[in-house]
Amino acid sequence: MEITSNPYLSAYFPDQYRDQVIQYVKEKYGEMQVAGIVTFVPLGAKQVLRDVARVLSIPSYKVDLLSHYIPAFTKDKLKDFYQKSADFRMNIEQDASLKKLYTIALKFEGFPRHTSSHAAGIVMARRPLEEIVPLTKSDGLYLTAYPMEYLEELGLLKMDFLGLRNLTLIMHILEDIFQTTGEKIDFSKIPLDDKKTILLFQKADTTGIFQFESAGMRQFLRQLAPNCFEDIFAAIALFRPGAAPNIPSYIRRKHQEEAITYLDPVLEPILKNTYGIFIYQEQIMQVASAYAGYSLGEADILRRAMSKKKKELLKSEEERFVKGAIANGHDKEKAKEIFALILNFAGYGFNRSHSVAYSLIAYKMAYLKCHYPKEFYCNILSNVIGSDTKLKEYMMEAKAINLEIVKPDIHKSEALFRLEGDKIYFPFAAIKGIGSVVCKQILQAREKDGPYQTIFEAISSLIRAKLTKKQIETLIQAGAFDYFGYTRRTLLGEIDALINYGELTKDLDPSLVLVPDLPFKEEYKNSELLEKEYSLFGFYLSSHPTSKYQKEEKDILLLNQLEQHFNQQIKVLIMIEKIKVIETKKGDKMAFILGSDATKLVDFTIFPQLYQKNTSLKKGDIILLTGVIEKRYNQLQVIANNIILKEGA
Repeated sequence: MEITSNPYLSAYFPDQYRDQVIQYVKEKYGEMQVAGIVTFVPLGAKQVLRDVARVLSIPSYKVDLLSHYIPAFTKDKLKDFYQKSADFRMNIEQDASLKKLYTIALKFEGFPRHTSSHAAGIVMARRPLEEIVPLTKSDGLYLTAYPMEYLEELGLLKMDFLGLRNLTLIMHILEDIFQTTGEKIDFSKIPLDDKKTILLFQKADTTGIFQFESAGMRQFLRQLAPNCFEDIFAAIALFRPGAAPNIPSYIRRKHQEEAITYLDPVLEPILKNTYGIFIYQEQIMQVASAYAGYSLGEADILRRAMSKKKKELLKSEEERFVKGAIANGHDKEKAKEIFALILNFAGYGFNRSHSVAYSLIAYKMAYLKCHYPKEFYCNILSNVIGSDTKLKEYMMEAKAINLEIVKPDIHKSEALFRLEGDKIYFPFAAIKGIGSVVCKQILQAREKDGPYQTIFEAISSLIRAKLTKKQIETLIQAGAFDYFGYTRRTLLGEIDALINYGELTKDLDPSLVLVPDLPFKEEYKNSELLEKEYSLFGFYLSSHPTSKYQKEEKDILLLNQLEQHFNQQIKVLIMIEKIKVIETKKGDKMAFILGSDATKLVDFTIFPQLYQKNTSLKKGDIILLTGVIEKRYNQLQVIANNIILKEGA
């Protein structure tokens, strides 16, 4: 059997279908010929202390003294913490039991603790795997008892079956587009040269876009200013720790601010698209083939040797590379120089094919964001239920482009965000105090008893579904019953009468139960409603606290309009979300503010002279701020020059 360890044997599926794909290959090739791959989870610094302490019956509070100095995720060893931390070392030296614990733990650290399964890897063979490797079983799937590196040496075919949540997201967006417009979009035929989509990447408007959301990546995109799909997938390969030092040179060369050079003319056709810089592992293979006469199979062995830094193999490969280069008519010293160049690159090289695949997902998400924003935001919001920060970020961006996101509705809301016409309905599951379990009870009750004609029918149905008084109060405060025309103050004021009616109609025919009278009460102040909204949703849904001041002031810009006014003086109304006060080198205090309005979050800088006049500023304050917008790497930066407090927290 031929050895196969091609790193490009990866397949991507919507995550909800991954198990079905594995089941398919089991049925096609045979259950004993398809297996997952075992991984051995080693004893880390923190875990080995706890495990050994358990055997030695050392109290947990003593172990906590040591664990406190070890981060949850670290590659450092116990010895490293002993050498670097005086407090860690002192705790060990002052307690005989901890000293014994540390001494024994050193011997076990790094040993396998338990087995797990590889996140994506699947092994397939022509004959039953039990004839080749020992097997174990986990969750209905056989696992090889050898880890991945030994399977490659045995010649087994390994494929990564990657279940990607973003593919599921795209699938749901396409389904919603078909439901709302009747348009059936072929994912494979989305054009890769769409000007609007390319512009989105140039502006780094990549909120919600796979692989391109981080602040660092956005800053890179602004500097790069990609103008084609090739630039987009190069960005994914470059924006990685090992490759990042090449970013400045890549950007300068792209914008013709730095000369593009090649060590040898043979390298030009291989490196031309990446401006003379190694980015992809495939380029190593191409250079080895074109410059030193390697076959592509031999070039892949070179690539693997370099990426794994196997010294003995590398030494022999260097001799082979130089010998092949000389045979092809190249200079020996130049061949050594090129080998050193690709060796330096190999440790961080990225697969072009992998980069292209990920970029296709990102690009096509961006295309849908540009051309079908309602469907895009409805699904991207559903995708982050449970993450207050992301939900708030996506919600503000959606509202900034005038998408209508409306409060929960007892008749229309679902477990996820729901698109109906031009409205996106807020889901029950995202209301704090409701969640997925109670949401399921609400939906089952509505399916059985709805649509509700009156508030009394609705409350009776929800009581039968075993919702508590507190949960019904939460739905009232969230606006879920506004459809019936009562103020929220009225419903909350008569909550006991409503609950009592619901309890009685659980066992009696509603016609036998007296419907309670609900005396009208004036609605709460808007500020009170907004405060309750924020506590239930994590952001302001109906309006923002700054909105009531918008009409009072002239020439006010919304925060999502600032990019159109660089190097100009502007005036904005913001609510302070965060404030960080620091001291300058001269000992003066200044502040950095994160401010919001209904459309965006923006950072503001307040230098010492202005801050001295506004030292009482705090989170929740609403201020009228005048300042100048500056541009740094195309990043928004507002320098304040005047502040007027409109409303204190």
